[in-house]
Amino acid sequence: MRPKYVITGLIILAVIATVLHFWMEKRYQSTMLYKTQWIMQKQKQHYDYVTLGASHAYVGFDVAVADSMLQKKGINISLDGSLIGTQSVLADLFFNRNKNKTPILFFCIDNPSAINTEVLADIADGRMMPYMNYPEVFGFYKPYGIKWYFDRYVPMWKYAEYNYYWGPHIFADTWGHYMKPDFDTTCGSRYDYGNYYDNTDTMTVSLDFQLKESGSGYKYFKKIIQVCKDNNITPVLFTLPLGRADTSAEAKQHLADFNAYCQKEGMEFYYLGDYLNYDFKYFGTKGHLNKRGAELATQKFIGEYIAKQSAK
Repeated sequence: MRPKYVITGLIILAVIATVLHFWMEKRYQSTMLYKTQWIMQKQKQHYDYVTLGASHAYVGFDVAVADSMLQKKGINISLDGSLIGTQSVLADLFFNRNKNKTPILFFCIDNPSAINTEVLADIADGRMMPYMNYPEVFGFYKPYGIKWYFDRYVPMWKYAEYNYYWGPHIFADTWGHYMKPDFDTTCGSRYDYGNYYDNTDTMTVSLDFQLKESGSGYKYFKKIIQVCKDNNITPVLFTLPLGRADTSAEAKQHLADFNAYCQKEGMEFYYLGDYLNYDFKYFGTKGHLNKRGAELATQKFIGEYIAKQSAK
């Protein structure tokens, strides 16, 4: 075979792959099967409050309860499987890129020991693929290695790599919509009505905010706080029930130190980590509340928040 035919064939394949790539990308961005798609479609909206976090806040913050108690209207943009780095990207996109507004960000630090991490989270990161061409998204991932350059610039690469999220079955769903979102598309929360913790994971949840590294650390935590400052948003930190929260003297000292840090930085922090501790009828898994647990935890948190605001 002559070289020119090989080159021509490769060029044609590259063009086809590029066209198919952008077509699929537009299809994926236009639907809301996944929470990431739903979040990205919110633009230039005003909310009385926004809740951000990982899976604990996704299933454990009951927006209906909070709305009723506050007499306000909020939204839950927490993303299951995310770590604080991905959450910082969501905050950047939601407020800076999409120009959504709120006076209050309820920011859930659901795993205190993860507040200082720079580790990626494969579950959430895979669902960010249709937005890899966004500067905010690629800017976050590219320091983590050449893999992310392939995901950004090589047509179809990322959809082949993450085919369990973006395979033919999901592409077909962009027309048929035979798969339904597993979250409330009105408010963004996901409620677990029936599950009860099976008590097989018996490890105590560590309570260490890693303040010893806060001078040079807290990279993505600080990014979220900066997004709040840039958009005149008041961040309100909270930790939901952890199921098996550490209540040792050392843990209590870590909590006291972090409370002092928050006061120094002018931030409110509400710790509910040991609320409902070992009361597993309110949990679907360790650290993930079921519907009744979410109602109780949200009532507790919002009740404390309202009381503190009233006392000012």
